[in-house]
Formats: sequence, C-alpha cells, structure tokens
Amino acid sequence: MKKRRIAAMALAAVMLTGCGGGGTSAPATTAAAGGETAAAQGEAGGASSDEAVTITLVESLTSPERTAVIREIADKYQADHPNVTIDIVSPPLENADAKITQMLMNGSGADIVEVRDSTITQYATNGWIADLGKYLDAWDEKDTLTDSANEVIYYYQDTAYMIPYGFYQRGLFYRTDWFEEKGLEKPETWQDIYDAGLAITDPSNSRFGYSFRGGSSGYQYADTIYWSWLGTDKLANNNAGYYLKDGNGATIFTLPEIKEALHFYKDLFKNTCPTDSIAWGFSEMVQGFVGGTTAMLIQDPEVIATCSADMGDDQWALVPFPKGPSGQAVFPNGFAGWGMTSFTEHPDETADFLLYLSNSDNNTYFAKNYSTIPIHSNAAEKDTYFSEGRFAMYMDMAAEPDVYRHAAYPQMYEAFATYKTEVDTMYQKYLTDEITDDELLNWLDEFWTQAYADEGQKW
Repeated sequence: MKKRRIAAMALAAVMLTGCGGGGTSAPATTAAAGGETAAAQGEAGGASSDEAVTITLVESLTSPERTAVIREIADKYQADHPNVTIDIVSPPLENADAKITQMLMNGSGADIVEVRDSTITQYATNGWIADLGKYLDAWDEKDTLTDSANEVIYYYQDTAYMIPYGFYQRGLFYRTDWFEEKGLEKPETWQDIYDAGLAITDPSNSRFGYSFRGGSSGYQYADTIYWSWLGTDKLANNNAGYYLKDGNGATIFTLPEIKEALHFYKDLFKNTCPTDSIAWGFSEMVQGFVGGTTAMLIQDPEVIATCSADMGDDQWALVPFPKGPSGQAVFPNGFAGWGMTSFTEHPDETADFLLYLSNSDNNTYFAKNYSTIPIHSNAAEKDTYFSEGRFAMYMDMAAEPDVYRHAAYPQMYEAFATYKTEVDTMYQKYLTDEITDDELLNWLDEFWTQAYADEGQKW
C-alpha cells in the first residue's frame, strides 16, 4: 500500500487527464530487459494479423525508475511485434488508483491496469477486469510460478483476474551503527524493538527508536501486532484476519490478547517514535530511517534499494519480521500485478503482452530493479541477487513457514472500501487520547460484526 519509492502515498481525489490511448511514456533506455515471448502466437492468444494495435497499460504504484523498467520490456516486445504499440500511462502516485477507477467506470482508455491487494475485489466485483484463465492454461511458463503466485492469481472467487508481478513481504531494517553504540543485539521480537527503541530514543538530539506509520494505511501496522500476539491458528482464515476460527462471525477485537497488543502499539508510539509520525505515510517513515531520525523501520523489500543508495553498507541491516508472544511473526503477503480490462478491444494481443511482461526472464529483471519478491521459482537461478546479500533474508523467512506467517484484513468485503476511509482516523484519535482503548476496539468489533451480518461469510 504504498507506496513505493520515496514519494507521496496518499490515494485521494480523482484527477483525470485524457483517457484516450495516450499517456506519458518514460524514455527507453539501452539496458536489456531480457525475456522470451510469453507464449507462442496463437497459444496464449497472441497477435495473429498485421493490424495496427495499441495496448495501453496504466500504472498505480508509479515512479520514474519503475516506469523506465516497464518501458524497456515494452520496447523489446514492440521490436518483436511491429504492429503493436505499447502506451504506458503513469499518473501521479497520489491520484493513480482514482484515475484507474474512473477509467474502469467509463469503460475506456485502458487495456491493462495495475491491480493490487487493496483493489482487486472492487475491480472484479464490478466486472471491470477479465478472466485470464484460458490464456494462463496455454502459457508455457505457468509451471514455474510459485505457490504464492498461484494463490494470488486465483485470489478472488477462484478466478484468474490478475497475474502478480511480485510480493511485498515485510522485514525489519535497523541501524547497525546505532545498535553497536548502545551495545544492543539485533532485534528479533516486538519486545526487542520496544526495548531497543527506548534505549536509543533521545528527542533532544532528534534521534528516535522506531519509524511509526500513523497516516495512510497505518492501521495495517496495528494489525501485524495483533496477529503476532494472537497467532494465526486462532484466525478464521488468513485472508480474513479480523475473524475468529469457528466464531460464526465473531471478531478478534473482544479478546484480551488484542487489548494487550493495542496497549503495546500505543506505548511504542508514545515512547519510541517522533510525535509527528502520527501522520507519517510510506515516504515519511522511510525518510525518517534513511535520513538519520529513526533506528528501526518495518517495510517491504523495495526499500533495500533506497537504503543501498542513501546509506553506507555498515550503517544498516535487514532482519526477519519481529515475532510476538505467540511465537509467530505475522504480516500481510502484499501483492500487486497486472489485469486485463473486460472492455479491451484487443483481448488476445493484450493477454499476449501481459504474459510477456510476466515471463520468468522479464519478471526476474523487473523484480530485481523494483525490489519485489519475484513470481517464478527459478528466479534465484537466473539472478543470484535473490539468494545472496540483503535479499537472502526473505529466503530465510520462507524456510520457516511455521514461524513467519501471512494474514490479511478481510478486503473481500464490500465494507472494506468504507473501512479504509475511516480506520486511520480512529487510530489517530486513540493515540492522541481522544478515545479510549475500549471505544476503539468496540468500533472495530461493531464494524466487522455488521459487515459479516450484511454480507455473510466470504472466505
């Protein structure tokens, strides 16, 4: 959510420029993107004539660097398909989701759109994105997709509404130089984060323990603490992390463990974080870490590139996500990818390019340059970047699946769209003592109890 790179992360008002096949394409570069065609012509519905075709791809998590990588891959595709033109539309990050939504509502201006864990339900429910099943079935690279990739492809109603380009699994970045100054060991648990944060925090020198996210999507960080206190075995479903197993719609928010976790969340903010971090989003929390204000940051692998560029190698390290009292470390397996619009006038050609963009060579190249976890199991064979150095930590977590677990808020509910507009404000009110812990937990319990009553079980 996200995000991505040091840029504003607010997903807000609709600001729509022309929705025709135009858009701003990043200039091509000379670097090789690599990759073979995704499927043989005719197998996955590739272009079968010399008719001039324009395919418009609209990004959501935009950055100039990422757009340039996609442009490289698109230019290679165009070189092999002279009748096809790939246009890349890159709206400002803060308006991108709103622009995509309006395009989809209008039924024009896009053939491929970026689909995220927070938008897939909305897009699929409204019939805005198409089933890619027949193209996937004919794809000669489907057998190298990871389990995580296959799970996400069929995430909503067991239908292939998108192909992910990567995953955003969180890890803990920490200042090794500051820890050495204080004689502290690397943090392994949430309690370690709190204790180290207390030891490091020195407001008079503008030095704090932890990069808190209290602004847009800050609630997700409270969720990870809840789940790490509770453990996933008590959840109804890993994709419905607010509900209890066998609870007939009962939520987690009435449990004593959740209240204890909420108190920890508030203490962490009050005692180890900058006061203004109550409004921090992605870019602010990352800048707090790389800029020398905070000692610890929980973020996705894309921040590896930022730390490598802006910090010395001896200043920071990346370690696994912190464990809670349950013995588990629980965090969302965030994802994003590409979906084909249901109204595209060139479905076969569009699907062919989408699969080309997703093949193992191109996805490995994209994932390395954008610092996401790739979707093909042979990525580490193609590039040692994914098995060595900083990124290897994610392989370490994958080797302990009983400890490092995934869970997610129940975004399959239509009520989730309303929830996102209200929940961060409720947490801010709690953190500034405008409401009590019971008032916040009652609000959370009532909201999701009502969602279950209105929409029934959806997992």
